[in-house]
Amino acid sequence: AAHHQQIRHAVKGLEQIPEGGERCEQCFRLRLSEAARTAGADGFDYVTTTLTISPMKSAEKLNEIGEEMASKYGVTWLPSDFKKRNGYQRSTELSREYGLYRQNYCGCVFSKRERDCAVK
Repeated sequence: AAHHQQIRHAVKGLEQIPEGGERCEQCFRLRLSEAARTAGADGFDYVTTTLTISPMKSAEKLNEIGEEMASKYGVTWLPSDFKKRNGYQRSTELSREYGLYRQNYCGCVFSKRERDCAVK
């Protein structure tokens, strides 16, 4: 519940912006800041994100924000673009093969609402 409140606060006024815009950038900042802060506090050497596997997410923007946040918390950002070399397709194949749950929206209530509207 606290995480959802943080996201709502971070994207206040951007709720109607479609996925991939400024709302997502603010969410990336919050998520990657928390990941980098935790990594730094727990003594990890590197931090990265799996969000770059999504065709809807800009690996360039995620890596830019990730680098900024990692630097702020004294850890090294590991640049990624998991879409490369058919990464997204391979992830869906592996999910099917191993019966893994695969969420079909980003994770925030706004992307879920967009996905629900598109399905109807």
